[in-house]
Amino acid sequence: MAEKKVLSVAEIARQLDVPESTVHYWKNRFVQHLPSVGQGRQKRFRPEAVEIFAKIAEMLGAGHPAGEVMDVLAQQYPMTPSTVVESVPTAMSAMSMEPVIQMAQTMGNEIARSLGDYLSKLMDPDMAQGQQDIMQLREEVDRNNALISAQYDEIEELKRENSELRGKLKVMEQELVRLRKDSRELEKHLLDKIKKITS
Repeated sequence: MAEKKVLSVAEIARQLDVPESTVHYWKNRFVQHLPSVGQGRQKRFRPEAVEIFAKIAEMLGAGHPAGEVMDVLAQQYPMTPSTVVESVPTAMSAMSMEPVIQMAQTMGNEIARSLGDYLSKLMDPDMAQGQQDIMQLREEVDRNNALISAQYDEIEELKRENSELRGKLKVMEQELVRLRKDSRELEKHLLDKIKKITS
């Protein structure tokens, strides 16, 4: 059976008729509830993610704060398997830190959500200031998560550029070897000519 087609941010933006930058913002802020494959710039979303993006658009459009949207998503859509690291690399290097950072981000989100729910239950509903403090705490966590996600994209771009530079360097090294070989052959040819002329 053929696997369902995965969607890019651009394709989701077209389906929902919103700017790509808006979808980028949503996918960074609500990453743990969006079923996806791949990482960084290669991340693609499963078809069922469109419904979740539409829910985010509906709630934010109706004026709900990001923290409340996060709570609703946590209730209606379980955390996606793609936010859990499937395998831990044996050698931890700068290139393999992304899954670890993503797992830490997911754990941070869950801790903040659980803490917020617990504090909400302990507090008197009339204590509006306490509720506001919790919402501010959640929004601060969301902002930090968005910053971490943006850094993922930067790391991916740097890795891509590094790979391209390595490829170019390899080509230059091969060209240098070829030039040295040609130079030796030319030198030998000239010496042979000189010997023939002088003998």
